[in-house]
Amino acid sequence: MKIGNKIRKIRELKNISPKDMADRLNMAPQGLNKIEREEVDINIERLLEIAGVFEMKPEDLLTFDEKFVFNNHGEVKASTINGTYNNNFPEELKRLYEENAKLQADKIAIQAKMIEMLEERLKGLEGR
Repeated sequence: MKIGNKIRKIRELKNISPKDMADRLNMAPQGLNKIEREEVDINIERLLEIAGVFEMKPEDLLTFDEKFVFNNHGEVKASTINGTYNNNFPEELKRLYEENAKLQADKIAIQAKMIEMLEERLKGLEGR
């Protein structure tokens, strides 16, 4: 999906009218329309402004994928735009996420045990 189409989709998901979006960007609605139709290129400054209006990181705007927002019937399920995620992630991603979460929990448990052991050592040194 091209950037103009991503901008239009996100704007619609956030219920921002073309006029309101153009006003926030200090531009004419026709200019926004040209951006959304890919008739003009946008520079990095304009991309940052658009991301700011959407309250997103520019990289999230660039990598926006409507497949993670809509289910097969085109209904809004959830989105990364407002900080929530849908449950349609591929199983491999879910598995990797769960493995990573377990590794992090194991690491925390090991670190807690090490802290406990070091505290015991300190107590022993203080008793000398």
